[in-house]
Amino acid sequence: MNASLRHPFVGHAAIVALFVVSVGVTRVAYIAPREHEAQNLRADGARLHAELEDVESGLREMDGWARAHPGQDLWSFHVRRALPSGEMTAAFLRAIVPIAERHHVATELIQPAGLPADVTVTDTAGNPITYRKAELRFRLIAEYQDLGEYLSEVETMDQLVVVRSVSLRQEGAKRPALAAEVLIWLYGTPEGPGR
Repeated sequence: MNASLRHPFVGHAAIVALFVVSVGVTRVAYIAPREHEAQNLRADGARLHAELEDVESGLREMDGWARAHPGQDLWSFHVRRALPSGEMTAAFLRAIVPIAERHHVATELIQPAGLPADVTVTDTAGNPITYRKAELRFRLIAEYQDLGEYLSEVETMDQLVVVRSVSLRQEGAKRPALAAEVLIWLYGTPEGPGR
């Protein structure tokens, strides 16, 4: 029995078993937690890289805006917003009343020009955005300067609107007033189920 314990094979087997156990303990105690930490660091690195790309994209947009609007302060720039589509027309009509009064513009007619429709556009980051677009046709009476100031102020409202077209004609009996046929596009965010 004593001879079998001193046999080199048994000693080598004990050393190999001790080595295997120590490798397993090392793997469980040191390597596995480090691998898990490395995976977490890679995930954090990917997230930070995406955030960095987003910030760089924003900086490029700010630089592009500054080149397109020389002399204007980016931090005081006012961003227009799209209201929910159920509120956009009523809010627009309420907002233009004081503008029309301020610029002495009389409104003879307001009517929809077609049905509201969804339109998809691409933002500066390349992401698709869907808006609900409504078209309103106005017949306005005003002097040339007043009409220009009115339309300029309408286009710079908080609400996302576009003065799409203006057709002018002289009002014979109401000189120097002009009659203007104006098409305005209102943009809102779609509402309803699944939106």
